[in-house]
Amino acid sequence: MWSAGASMSEGAGVINEVTETPVSRQLVEPEPSPTEGLLMESITARLNVDSAESIPKMIHAKGKVVGAIITGYAVFWWLTVLKANGKSDFNSIFFDPTFMTVTIIAPCLVFLGSLLGALSREHGQLIPGLISGISLVLAFLYASEPAIMGLVGSTDMGDALWMSGRLVILCSTIYVAAKLLIDAVLLLYLQSRLKKYPLAGIVAPSDVDSLHHEEAQNETEA
Repeated sequence: MWSAGASMSEGAGVINEVTETPVSRQLVEPEPSPTEGLLMESITARLNVDSAESIPKMIHAKGKVVGAIITGYAVFWWLTVLKANGKSDFNSIFFDPTFMTVTIIAPCLVFLGSLLGALSREHGQLIPGLISGISLVLAFLYASEPAIMGLVGSTDMGDALWMSGRLVILCSTIYVAAKLLIDAVLLLYLQSRLKKYPLAGIVAPSDVDSLHHEEAQNETEA
């Protein structure tokens, strides 16, 4: 009777070990889904992330630059638009906004275009890419319209160039800030995924290139 009980207990132990091992392994060694894995690889390669330890420094650096750019943008808009030209009688032919309104609409279109462009690039979606292109073209038209009106004689050339110059500076500033901000958000996403999947790791772009080179050599030799 003792030996039978021992064998039963041993069998139960084996069963418990077999049934518990996959669960414990799943908890210790989680893996991202194929979609998450591809997105993590895309972010790592595009932003040249060498290691998980470098991600917080990259986020800090990009966030600091974005904050400085936004502050400079706000001061520039306040001094050169709100204070210097708050009573401009220029009206755009695109939906008839005033110049003051255009200085708000055009940078917002640039930011929206940058955001949707990043979404389309990272996820391979068509509609956000189309809307991104439309937004950026509209922003370009708003920025170049005063200069064109000056060339055709509808507006004083000096005022026209000054309006277009301010719009170009504002839109360019927002474009740079949006790009850095989107990169920082993608890095935050990558950091959160690496915390959730600690064994996923990061493969440096140089390692990926060398791996592809070795695979190409092996195929050639074969």
